[in-house]
Amino acid sequence: MARDQTFDEIRVYEGIAERTGATVDRETVRRSQTFCRSVSDLTRKARRMGDGTFYLASSLWPENTTEIVLHQTWIPIS
Repeated sequence: MARDQTFDEIRVYEGIAERTGATVDRETVRRSQTFCRSVSDLTRKARRMGDGTFYLASSLWPENTTEIVLHQTWIPIS
């Protein structure tokens, strides 16, 4: 990862991730447990840690997407 990279602040609430609009630099998040290396990492941490604020590299957020559903509810087939 580049040293001058920026990170988006991501708010996860009830399994839905949305960007807050705030950005931070690498030094701010580098030792944080909420720093995510990928969207998959964000999903794993949100499942493990629950709702909260996470940080994801700005370049990793999918284009033209306002939110990402991280938790899908399984519907049993009867």
